[in-house]
Amino acid sequence: MGLLARLLNRKSTLESGLSASPAQHRPATNPSSENGQSDSVAALTTLANRHFQAGELDSAREVYKRVLELDPANARTYYMLSGLAVQDGDIASAVGLAQRAIAHQPTVAEFHFSLAGVYVSAGRIAEAVGSYQEASRLKPDSLHYRQAAAGALVAAGRLDEGIEAYRAIALASGSDGQAYFDLGKALQVRGDDKEAEGILAQAVKLSPDLADIHLHLALARKEQDRPVEAETPARQAVALAPDLYQGWLVLGSILADQGRHAEAVEYFEKVLAISPDDEQAWSAILFSMNYSERFSASAIFAQHVRYGELFPPAPAMPIEATRSVPARRLRVGYLSPDFRNHPVAYFMSPILSRHDRSAFEVFCYATHKSQDDTTLRLKRDVEHWRQLGDIPDDDLERILRTDQLDILVELAGHSARQRLAVLARRVAPVQVTYLGYPNTTGVAAIDYRITDACADPPGESDKLHVEKLVRLPEAFLCYAPPTASPPVGTGPVHRNGYITFASFNKFAKISPLTVKLWSRVLAAVPNSKLLVKSRGLQDPGLHQPFVQGFAQQGIGADRIALMQPAPDTQEHLQTYGQVDIALDTFPYHGTTTTMEALWMGVPVITLEGDRHASRVGTSILSTLGLPDLVAHSEDEYVEIATRLAANVQALDALRQSLRLRLSESPLTDGARFTAHLEQAYLQMWQETLTRSGQGAPALAANG
Repeated sequence: MGLLARLLNRKSTLESGLSASPAQHRPATNPSSENGQSDSVAALTTLANRHFQAGELDSAREVYKRVLELDPANARTYYMLSGLAVQDGDIASAVGLAQRAIAHQPTVAEFHFSLAGVYVSAGRIAEAVGSYQEASRLKPDSLHYRQAAAGALVAAGRLDEGIEAYRAIALASGSDGQAYFDLGKALQVRGDDKEAEGILAQAVKLSPDLADIHLHLALARKEQDRPVEAETPARQAVALAPDLYQGWLVLGSILADQGRHAEAVEYFEKVLAISPDDEQAWSAILFSMNYSERFSASAIFAQHVRYGELFPPAPAMPIEATRSVPARRLRVGYLSPDFRNHPVAYFMSPILSRHDRSAFEVFCYATHKSQDDTTLRLKRDVEHWRQLGDIPDDDLERILRTDQLDILVELAGHSARQRLAVLARRVAPVQVTYLGYPNTTGVAAIDYRITDACADPPGESDKLHVEKLVRLPEAFLCYAPPTASPPVGTGPVHRNGYITFASFNKFAKISPLTVKLWSRVLAAVPNSKLLVKSRGLQDPGLHQPFVQGFAQQGIGADRIALMQPAPDTQEHLQTYGQVDIALDTFPYHGTTTTMEALWMGVPVITLEGDRHASRVGTSILSTLGLPDLVAHSEDEYVEIATRLAANVQALDALRQSLRLRLSESPLTDGARFTAHLEQAYLQMWQETLTRSGQGAPALAANG
């Protein structure tokens, strides 16, 4: 679940409507009676109410039932019994009782409001909307009822209606900060972060002491890639509510967006001090550690092991005899929140389109709500597609078990919206992690991690994983070059008269050590300049401290050019026409950006480190036959850059050769790569059969 979803799930108007269930209203007794039977009803009602107020719910329930024996049309008694049924967890009875209360007194607003709350608890949100709206119609002066109706519209996916309802409430309320807050949150759900920011800023002015409002304002700015501006309201939120662990989580993520990963880890640890089992905080810590040179590979591994201790050991899944039949297709599932316009999808596309369908039955589980053109393209290549969104872990587990997978491959690791807790329950006989995360998961129930010998050399790397490393024979990934790519042009050095170095990696990867390295390169190559195009540079607040980092190394601001991300792939690729040599980040290398640069004829210089994240460049360049672009020390990094820059003729030749070299390499040969991957799956399956005592002949892919 993402940060926004986590915050929105904390306390919503819809939940406050549910909390107003009948059993939590102070009941009113029946009107004075005119005969003996009515006197008995009144007396019994008073007695039942006393039991209820004293917390004697069983006694209250029995007396209310006696009231109905005497007065079967007593609407308020049905209302009270409905509330008691909710507390018992008998939602079906609660619905029926609330409906009977309304049948006898249809003009009582609180009865409709209570029924709406019961519908919410039953997951019947669409019906809840109608009941909340009827309650608001009957009692139009109730702000609480109107807020609940608006919240139900948002929860039901009727965002536009819900937002307009919230907008009317905010305008009518004048100075009610909560009303503006509700509107701002609804706008965030719709993805209108810019408008939400303005509304939430107004809410902060009206209710400056509410930490949640500051937190959502911070998140609205973060989602617009303005982490520096987001930091102030995030710090205000944790100052107002130090025990608000979501505040520390958001603040840490904002610092991570600025590349301040060591600080971010400190704040994520504050989340764990409050909520030790918070998976999102754990994943945030682990991911940030990969970005920072302050943490050794062994220290990062130790933290992953600590994360894995959150989960009890999962027993091996028994393998039915039918699963070991050689003629049967192997059922392989891919689980990811990134089957959309995302790097993971780019590298999965060649695999999904080239799987041997005679030997493999492929399932994809998309755990993200949004779908785009990339999603639709991937769907066409998959036999079974499950568009699941942010479903609860229990529901995801049920779906995965129902599909009876042989192998489940998760593609997120500790990145956003990871579902490692589901794999920790052992939902497939063979469980694999691949592609989306550059390290071990720490989850003992995940059996294998797919890599190669360059990215994870045999020996020390094996000791730093809870999974067994499966090394593909060439590269661990396969790239699908963008269609209709711009042609490779001549190097800009011929137009400019100087060498232009560049990095298009996301800003969070630019560590302090990276800035020092790049500064040394610029100092070693006179008149050269550095172009940095990165997500994150939309925030002007990042510009000055970033340039100042180079100034501290003796590099003037006139040699640094900053660019925001391009609006589309074509324009992004065309920007490589302004670049002579790309400089990789450290300790977290580029992957997609490295492939794009090479495809556009731009050589990439990388510094090899001691973990997968800082060896991806080694894997790519070695597979491409360019190991001379891989540095094994900081001095060598500078030497390679100086050597390339000094020989423009050789640089031109390299530029013109790179696209052909890449297109003829294993890095873009989808059929060849997928065949290697399928053989790895078959080996994993055979090992699992052997461990289970079913040493049946392995399934074999055709060809």
